[in-house]
Amino acid sequence: MKRTDENRYPQSAELFKFCKEALNIKHAFEVKVIDQHVGAILGFDPADCSHWKKGKKNIKSLETVKAIAQNLDADEREILDIIAGRTDIEEALNEYKGFGQSVLNLKQLDDLKREYFRNTSRFQIALGVQSFEELVDVKRELTEAHAEELLLRARVHALPVMIPEVLEILDGAVVVKTANSEQAPSVKVEYSSGQTTITHRAGTMKPFLRFLIAREVGRHIFVGSQTLPELAPVIDVRLNIFASALLMPSALVQAALRHADPSCDLVDQLSALFWLPRSIVSARLRDFIVRQN
Repeated sequence: MKRTDENRYPQSAELFKFCKEALNIKHAFEVKVIDQHVGAILGFDPADCSHWKKGKKNIKSLETVKAIAQNLDADEREILDIIAGRTDIEEALNEYKGFGQSVLNLKQLDDLKREYFRNTSRFQIALGVQSFEELVDVKRELTEAHAEELLLRARVHALPVMIPEVLEILDGAVVVKTANSEQAPSVKVEYSSGQTTITHRAGTMKPFLRFLIAREVGRHIFVGSQTLPELAPVIDVRLNIFASALLMPSALVQAALRHADPSCDLVDQLSALFWLPRSIVSARLRDFIVRQN
C-alpha cells in the first residue's frame, strides 16, 4: 500500500503511542496524559506534536532517542527497537513496566510487618506460620530446586526452554491454550477442580508471554487460586524466582556464558538465546553472578 502523509513514518506513530502509555505508567495513571504532554518530551509545539502522532514526522536521531529515554526513565534500546520495528507497543510496554522483583524491598517488608502484627492470628491460622520471618520467606532455594527438578524430569537440555515440554510432566494439571481473538487479554488464568488453564493471546509467541506463562505455572504449583491479598508481594517475588529459574536454568546460563561473544552486548545475546525480555535476562544474570546459581 502506498504511504500517504498520514502514515509516512508508521514507526514514529507507534513510538508516539508508546510514549503516551509510558507516561501514564510513569505517573501511575494519577494524571490524564494528553498529546501535548508527549510532545513536550521533545519540546514540540502542537503542530509538530500532531505530525508526530500521525506518522508525518520522522523520529530517529540518537539525540531524540536519548531525550525520550531520559524523560521516560526507559532503556534506549527499547526506543530504538520500536523505531526499527523490532518490537510492538505491547511488548515494549511490558518491558517498560517490568515484571516485578526477585527480592522484597524495604517498603514491602514494612507493610507486611505492620499487617502481620496487627492481626497475627489471622496469618497464623490461614497459613500455619509461626513467625514474621516465616511469613516473608520466599523459599528461594526450594523454589529454584523445584524448577530444576521439573526440567530434569522433562529432560530439557537445550535452548530455549520450551514450556510445553515442561507441562507434559504435570499430567494435564496445567493447560495452555491460544485465544480465538488477537484482542483477548495477554494472559487469562482460570481455575477449576485443581486444574489451571492459561489462555494467551493469538499471534506470535512473544518473550514476555513466555515469562508470564511460566509465572502462572509457578502459581499453580506453589499457590493455587486461594491466598491472602496481603501476601501478593511475597508471591510475586517467588513466582519471578521460579519463572527465571525455569526458563534460565543455571546449567544453561553457564553454557551460554562460555560461548558468548565478548564483543557483543551480553544481555542482547542471552535474550535471543533464552527467548526472554532483556529486563528478565539482566536480572537473572545479576542474580547468577552474585549467587553463582
